Amino acid sequence: MTLLNDEEKVAFLIELLDRQIDNLPGENSFANYLESIRSFLKTKDPILQKAAISNCELFIDNISHVLVNCNTSKQAVGSLIAAFDKVGYADSMDAAAIIIEFEELLKQMSEEEAEKLYRERWLAEK
Repeated sequence: MTLLNDEEKVAFLIELLDRQIDNLPGENSFANYLESIRSFLKTKDPILQKAAISNCELFIDNISHVLVNCNTSKQAVGSLIAAFDKVGYADSMDAAAIIIEFEELLKQMSEEEAEKLYRERWLAEK
């Protein structure tokens, strides 16, 4: 690749974003983020540019919130072990089997499935 001037760089980025957006599955927030960047690069209209930047900032704010508030599987397993320790679970072998099963379920279940199950079982029983 040869050195590009600023105009060529923008054109290249637009083409790159076109290809990347086409490879993303369906409508999702990350695709919308890339589309906003592409829109910003394509237009000379300052109102549309401002809207594109606002969309990008909103996406980053949302993803930042999700990342700050998400638990890793290690944190979840650690919390489960701490809970067993706190209540003094009688049989350590049974507790270990439950923890291993819990780790496997964490790997298999989507966040949506886990939340649905939590709402159905935990909140309904309270």
